[in-house]
Amino acid sequence: QALLIIGIAYSIELLNFSAVETGITVFILLLSSSVGCFVSPLSFRRMSPVRSNQLCIFLIALTTTGVALFISNASHKGLFYLFAAFWGTCGGWKYTTERFIAVTIIPEGQDAELMGMYLFSGQILSWLPPLVFTAMNEANISIRISMISLLLFWLIAIICLQCMGSYECAVRGQPGAVLEVETAETNNSDEQDSMSRAGSSNE
Repeated sequence: QALLIIGIAYSIELLNFSAVETGITVFILLLSSSVGCFVSPLSFRRMSPVRSNQLCIFLIALTTTGVALFISNASHKGLFYLFAAFWGTCGGWKYTTERFIAVTIIPEGQDAELMGMYLFSGQILSWLPPLVFTAMNEANISIRISMISLLLFWLIAIICLQCMGSYECAVRGQPGAVLEVETAETNNSDEQDSMSRAGSSNE
């Protein structure tokens, strides 16, 4: 949501987007976000959902950097639409992955309060990136530098995810919890167990 607001402000101020062009940008973001919803479960086959979320945030940061570096005037409108599609795809991917993580690690019987806490936590600081962006813009700092300043928030998010405990242990610790998608880490653990048993039987 914050990225949508900032992206629209960036396109209007730097690229002189009209109301129609802004509407096209929003449409591209929404359409591509549905594609991201399909990317999310595919990524779970290669990595854990937590690592998938980190990768997604990294790609959002990379796309934001690309916008700041390569979108500088009205002649780059077509390229901005392309970046908007990447933003939307990563946004849908992130939205799906975060909610998948939440619903699979919440203990049974605590769904209502913990899901409410999750939604609260996701909204309580959503005003901060637009505020920083606006403050820098009002201080006559280049809007492209203001856009790059968002990388700080992505970096904090990646670090916080890195500090999480084992996702697999959290899921297995729930009574009746079922992880529908096998992760790469689980597969590696199973393979190691099989190799250990085979070595023991040979001895």
